[in-house]
Amino acid sequence: MAFAFLLVFLATSTKAQNGANTVGVMLQSEASYDGFTLLPVTSSNSTFLINNCGEEVKCWTSNYKAGMMAYLLPDGDMIRAGRTNNPAFPAGGKGGIIERYNWGGELEWSMLLSNDSICQHHDFAVLPNGNVLALLWKAYGSDKWIARGRQEENTAETVWGTCIVEIEPFGNNLGNVVWSWEAIDHLVQNEDPLKPNFGEPANFPRRLDVNFAAEADDPDWLHTNSLTYNEELDQIMVSSRDFSELWIIDHSISMAESPTEAGDLMYRWGNPQAYGRGEDSDQAFFQQHDARWDLEGQIMVFSNGNNRPDGAYSTVEIIHPPLTPDGDYAIGNETSWGPAAVDWIYPPQPNLSFFSQNTSGAQPLPNGNILITEGASGELREVTQDFEVVWSYINPVGAFGPTTQGASPTVNAVFRAERYAAAHPALAGRNLTGQGVLEVTTSPPVCQLFPEPSCAADFNGNYLVEVDDLLNLLSQFGCISGCEGDLNEDQAVGISDLLILLGSVGSPCPY
Repeated sequence: MAFAFLLVFLATSTKAQNGANTVGVMLQSEASYDGFTLLPVTSSNSTFLINNCGEEVKCWTSNYKAGMMAYLLPDGDMIRAGRTNNPAFPAGGKGGIIERYNWGGELEWSMLLSNDSICQHHDFAVLPNGNVLALLWKAYGSDKWIARGRQEENTAETVWGTCIVEIEPFGNNLGNVVWSWEAIDHLVQNEDPLKPNFGEPANFPRRLDVNFAAEADDPDWLHTNSLTYNEELDQIMVSSRDFSELWIIDHSISMAESPTEAGDLMYRWGNPQAYGRGEDSDQAFFQQHDARWDLEGQIMVFSNGNNRPDGAYSTVEIIHPPLTPDGDYAIGNETSWGPAAVDWIYPPQPNLSFFSQNTSGAQPLPNGNILITEGASGELREVTQDFEVVWSYINPVGAFGPTTQGASPTVNAVFRAERYAAAHPALAGRNLTGQGVLEVTTSPPVCQLFPEPSCAADFNGNYLVEVDDLLNLLSQFGCISGCEGDLNEDQAVGISDLLILLGSVGSPCPY
């Protein structure tokens, strides 16, 4: 594997300054998936969109540092979370405000989700209808937890529960909460039969054991750190770092049903000890981040590797959940949820040099590759299903601005990067010319981009069929040999080709 990687590196890598690169693009190859990567730099007020050569094509600047995630929307807007530094929630991953900017950089909408009792954190998701699912900490006094069976000696003065809210935006800075879910409504305890939800956790695997991983000095009991939505299933998935589990929740239920049994977990995986159906040896995830569905309906997770028995190293893992035809998840009366093992893991052998103690993520790409964010160090790599690294990048922007090439970056963490296809609707028809690399250098690396094929009628290669393409075809009218405008492949450019183009004018190319 190492030898193969070296050959690819020597043949296709992008290097500068006699191989002394310390930041920016470290490797670019034709096997990488062409697109544009969104970088929400943790210590920066700016969110960058870069091409595969590390050149900035767009930048949005906020009054807030990242808090933590950002996404592109189909209309070209960028939506991000900002860090409000809420003193009531002194924990990693803090956010507090969600902001939506248009392509021109103007703030179109924002909503503050930060006060003494709640604070948005880590992640959020935008639903197909434009509503926003936000992950919140919600603070409750110790009495609320003790009354639900939590051991008093393991209860902080205030303990934060996980809360998910669906917000319907309106105006410039307002929104209606139209759906919600709270972990505190879905507990089980085996401490006191006179208190609610008494029972053995193993008999109630869809509920959260209120005493699992409970510590007197830790208010952030669950520390959920990612949130994603599956439109086909109408389900939500979150990652709980402190339980070392992913959870799936039914979004199709009403807000009135959410606190009831209907709102109990549909599925959980990663650490069956959390519901009393496993041993230490059954734990698969270790304080993971970024649980998401991949393009095939499987689940992908970045397992950070903290407290891993055989050493601190990270892994990216893919599992096939036991989804039934009716959209539920099969489990036996006494067994834990399947699967028994992962389908794919990177790296294939433990590697102590691949480790990020926090943040991080992994994104499946349309060509089968996986974009991995090693968040704490700001390192990104794209790997194939055969574990070959085909693109790598070290974020040069840190707490003190851009790093000079050759120097080591400082506080350059990236919570999680996302790559968007060049043909993504957000980018179709945009000016995506590179404006220079993010690092400070007098010798930018020589780098080649390898565009993915566009649709036939997109003559100018901007992934949008528009008037320029129409004029190009008209200029070729009557051509009878080697014609670029021959869309129907009849060796000539005529009316039928014009009709094909007109049928897709204004439409982005498929992606």
